[in-house]
Amino acid sequence: MSGLTKIFIVLQLVFSLVVAVLLVLMVSKLEPYKSLVDQANAGKLGAMSALGAALEDNAAKDATSAGATERMPLADLARSTMAALAPHHPSYIRLPLGWPGEHCDFRHPLDYVGFDGGGGIGSGPGMAIGAALALRGGARLPVAVLGDGDYLMGLTALWTGVHYRIPVLIVIANNESFFNDELHQERVARMRDRPVENRWIGMRMSEPDFDLAGLARSQGARGIGPVRTVDALEAALREGVAAVQSGAVVVIDARVAPEYSRAVSGALMRHIPGKN
Repeated sequence: MSGLTKIFIVLQLVFSLVVAVLLVLMVSKLEPYKSLVDQANAGKLGAMSALGAALEDNAAKDATSAGATERMPLADLARSTMAALAPHHPSYIRLPLGWPGEHCDFRHPLDYVGFDGGGGIGSGPGMAIGAALALRGGARLPVAVLGDGDYLMGLTALWTGVHYRIPVLIVIANNESFFNDELHQERVARMRDRPVENRWIGMRMSEPDFDLAGLARSQGARGIGPVRTVDALEAALREGVAAVQSGAVVVIDARVAPEYSRAVSGALMRHIPGKN
């Protein structure tokens, strides 16, 4: 080993030692601020939880003031659907934005195929038919839970499924709204100190409401609903599973309250300048 090489190695060791010392000093300097950061994060989480609760209250008031007929809470739809379909080895192709994740019990890669990831709307029906084609002939029950806005923007994909005999069960979480945009409009209203009660304008799909099951039937699929209670949903799921197992494309129109899970609502609304 040459003398130059030895000098180089020594310089590397000295440099490493200096960097280590500087890192220790930096960490010690930052330690007093750690508790402040923790307190700030805790405050944000509390604000998000409170805001999520407020959004749920707004949704309940909206449904009541609109004179809406009976609807299920989204959590009831999630819990009942997951429980009723579990014995049939479902493969969930899609779940809508705002779905309560605590009701999901995914243990195998095919338990949940996944989401498009782009945050767009209208791709759900096409993805449901395409994934069901890939699952056709296997031991899995193809299931897609879609929002009503997503369904309405791409429902002609049902015809493809019927034409090519691709069995699939599609459950529509129908809150009669482009609800994601309702939350965006509420966010803007809060930022600009305007009435949040007006968030539904241009977003609600009611008076008259869409016959989502009828739209499915018009393309040759099996349309069930609307169903508005857990008991009616469970009966519709039994009917739907039997039909899918015989080779049908089935759509269940399940009427739910205009709401997301509290965690999702809070996350969507958390970046409001001066509010939280």
